Amino acid sequence: MSDVKTIATVGRDTTALKNDGTVWTWGANDYGQLGDGTTINRSTPVQVSGLSDVKTIATVGRDTTALKNDGTVWTWGANDYGQLGDGTTINRSTPVQVSGLSDVKTIATVGRDTTALKNDGTVWTWGANDYGQLGDGTTINRSTPVQV
Repeated sequence: MSDVKTIATVGRDTTALKNDGTVWTWGANDYGQLGDGTTINRSTPVQVSGLSDVKTIATVGRDTTALKNDGTVWTWGANDYGQLGDGTTINRSTPVQVSGLSDVKTIATVGRDTTALKNDGTVWTWGANDYGQLGDGTTINRSTPVQV
């Protein structure tokens, strides 16, 4: 693999963002976390289906988040706590857009939740919330973004 801009790896799979804005993955794929439309483990890189013009990536192993240059956020993989932000708890083997979120400046993900900083300075979170880590004053898991 060449022309790689950044790489993210946790546990059993790896995600690479190339300079051309495409995303490539390899390794374990039991939750669809490789984003190639399958749950087949891969020992060589495969391109994430239908995703281009990506600015940055974040991964926690079972799911991955990508921020596109247009400010939209896309996710795929495990979704047992709503961490994909698409309003469901269904695992996804191809990228889905995070519901109701645009104009995002940067993303961060850890464990089973994700945080997005928008260009207007507001902070939005979704996913697991068992310790109140989403900052919305509850301990309710959120499958769509809520403002901190």
